[in-house]
Formats: sequence, C-alpha cells, structure tokens
Amino acid sequence: MDDLEKVLRQHPFLHDLSAEQVRLVSGCTKSIRFAPGEFLAREGDRLGGLYLIRDGVVAIETREPGGRTTCIETLMPGDVMGISWVASSRIHFDCRARETVRAFSLNRECLQRKMNQDAALGYAITSRLLDNTYQRLSRMRLQNLDVYR
Repeated sequence: MDDLEKVLRQHPFLHDLSAEQVRLVSGCTKSIRFAPGEFLAREGDRLGGLYLIRDGVVAIETREPGGRTTCIETLMPGDVMGISWVASSRIHFDCRARETVRAFSLNRECLQRKMNQDAALGYAITSRLLDNTYQRLSRMRLQNLDVYR
C-alpha cells in the first residue's frame, strides 16, 4: 500500500473501505491546499468532485439579498465538501478557507466511472454521501430552531 492509500484510509469518510476500494479511490485523488480566505468553490461553478478535509476550517457561505454573506456551516478536519456531486453538476454555495486547508480532491468523472464499474464501491460511496447529507440537514435543522422561544 502506498503512502496516499495509507493517508486516505485514515480519513473518516473512507476509513472502513477495503484495501482494494481505497486503491481504486486513490487513483482519482490528489492532495490540495488552500490559503486563508481562498475559495475552494464558488456558487454556480461546475462541481469538480468531492473534497475530504484533512486540516483547516472551511466556511460554507450563502449570499443574501444586498450582498451580505452568511456562514451556514463550518467544515472541520474529517468532514466532506461537495456531497451533492452525485445529483448536481453545479456548486450551490461559496466555500472559503478560514485558515490554511489541506484536503484530498476526488475527481468526479474518475470516481463515477470507478463506482459504475464496481457496484460495492458505488454503494459504499453513495451510502456515505447519503449519511453525510442526512447529518448536514440535521445540523441545519437544529441551527434554525429558535431554542429561546
């Protein structure tokens, strides 16, 4: 197993995949870095793939009428950015590094091809994305509750 596969296996999104599945994913992966304030993605951009956050903090932001920016969620090490890539080809929010961010970028076309060729890998990735989506929606629901009512 090479170093990339070892490090990928440590990320919570991939930690319990088989060695063969991690090897397949590693072929679609590159390591990337973003400086504080730099955008990982902008609303409306084409979605390039999935980001597995290794270090740093990412703000998911939305623009309100009048141009004001609001942070709707903060991603930390171990989180996943781009969970909508299976159903959409466009970014729905701005994603900005709040501090230096290191992440793995999983190329969308490459990963989709491998998921289509290997049903077990496709199921594993899709079920993880669904779980991440559910967790994110649950956090948003709690965030929007007025607990002082």
